[in-house]
Amino acid sequence: MLGTLRGALWVPDWPVAAAIASSLASPEDLVAVCDTRVRAASPGARKRGVRAGDTRRKALSLVPDLVVIARDDDRDERVFGAVLDAIDDHVASTIIVRPGLVTFGASAPARMAGGLDELAQALISSVASQSEESQVGFGSGLLTSVLAARAGANVPPEETASFLEPFPLDAVMSVVGTETARKEWESTIATLKALGVAMIGQFAALDHAQVASRFGLTGTVLWRLCQGADHVVPHTTAPASDIAIRRHVEAISNEEQAVFLAKQMSDELAEKLAERMQVCGQLMVSARFSNGMEKSRTWSVDGVNRARDMTDRVRWQISGWLDHRQEQPLGELIYLELVATDLSPAGTQQTSLWGDRRKGQEQAQRSVLRVQGMLGDSAVQSVRFTGGRSPDSATEFENWQLSKGSEEPAKPWVGAIPRPWPSIVFPEPPRVALLCQCGGNVYVGSEIELACTGCEGPEPASLSLVADQGKRTPSYSHASCYYTGRVRVWNYAGPWNVSGRWWAKDAYRRAYLQVGVEGPAALIYRSGASWFLEGIYS
Repeated sequence: MLGTLRGALWVPDWPVAAAIASSLASPEDLVAVCDTRVRAASPGARKRGVRAGDTRRKALSLVPDLVVIARDDDRDERVFGAVLDAIDDHVASTIIVRPGLVTFGASAPARMAGGLDELAQALISSVASQSEESQVGFGSGLLTSVLAARAGANVPPEETASFLEPFPLDAVMSVVGTETARKEWESTIATLKALGVAMIGQFAALDHAQVASRFGLTGTVLWRLCQGADHVVPHTTAPASDIAIRRHVEAISNEEQAVFLAKQMSDELAEKLAERMQVCGQLMVSARFSNGMEKSRTWSVDGVNRARDMTDRVRWQISGWLDHRQEQPLGELIYLELVATDLSPAGTQQTSLWGDRRKGQEQAQRSVLRVQGMLGDSAVQSVRFTGGRSPDSATEFENWQLSKGSEEPAKPWVGAIPRPWPSIVFPEPPRVALLCQCGGNVYVGSEIELACTGCEGPEPASLSLVADQGKRTPSYSHASCYYTGRVRVWNYAGPWNVSGRWWAKDAYRRAYLQVGVEGPAALIYRSGASWFLEGIYS
């Protein structure tokens, strides 16, 4: 259950770095950023005994000449904008965990850069151009990548468990994104430590069902992180569509107007989330400026839908974009869009360690019935297995608790795709080209065998995506994240023939081929005169 390959870029002691970049202290000073307690300290201050969490009085008693700077989240985000701009030269999409720490999908950028080491070096060099030191790491899932970044390491998938095992359970707090989530995680971790579970390896060894029954959604999220899995908890019902708030506004050039707009839109977004009884895991902020430039950033909000948490992030982001101290100001803000993504049902937190699970199930059922009563039966759906030969035809959505439902047919499906099925299935399979080692096109002959237009002994050598009439569909763009250019074929299985829905107008006849290539394996089929990419075994 390892997560996708992710990269993380970490700037150590970011609040201190942001204060120095804002000329509030010099690099040689012993610095601590504080509110009621120390939030971050410079390396020199830490050598003298100052630690995060210390009171200001204790810090000053240890280092009398300590430069104490008030905590300012707006400053941290505003200054971090320049670092994000430097990262954009090498990574197309980043998710901000908090100022000073970003994570991103690493597979496609690494292929473009020539490898993980080359990508890490390019990112570190770009951030260094902003006079900031950074560390980059790679690993499976969010937690592994962040801890790898702190160590400046590249953790292979097979070493994920051994890498995470010796870390204390408190290390999970390094990926928390909001104060609300921080309190929930700290409470759960404190309970686990009281029960004698103090290390990530100990927690990961627990049975998931028992963790979920005692610690609810928070326990499940922490357990998945400690397994090296992706942060998101998979849903068993139909995925919810994103919720968006959009505004075309008169030219906004000052921070006060931007703060008012951010609060107004965040309140509206939080209200919509509450109406739909959803919480979001990520918040995307997109803006358009008077000079035609467009900007977009994605923030991790850890399943929080409070207006204050979202307002802070929107305000930080807009303030950074409107900061006229940048060398190339973007102009005035004329359009703003907030999109809540990675949605999940609200109210899934476990109320107590030994709480009644049936109570939570009954509450969830009442919530679903309420939604159906307001929006109609089709507003809540579940997945039903109908049986079939391929993953794109074996399931369908049905209205929750309204149909009789049916289990998987007992009879085997002749010609079915062998299990396990691809984890990524394209609704509109993109066309692909399969070339022989001689350079000719590989096709399927009349005897359901591979044939080649250039030789009599076909041997698939490469696979590449083909844009239909030069147009890139969403499925093509998604597939291009895994296969950039022409990839080498090193093994294959098949072909075998599948005929489906002979009784209907949408009858089809296909020849399937499983292909091992550079990157994740692929499931392709021949239909007519073309090959199509049905799925990816990621």
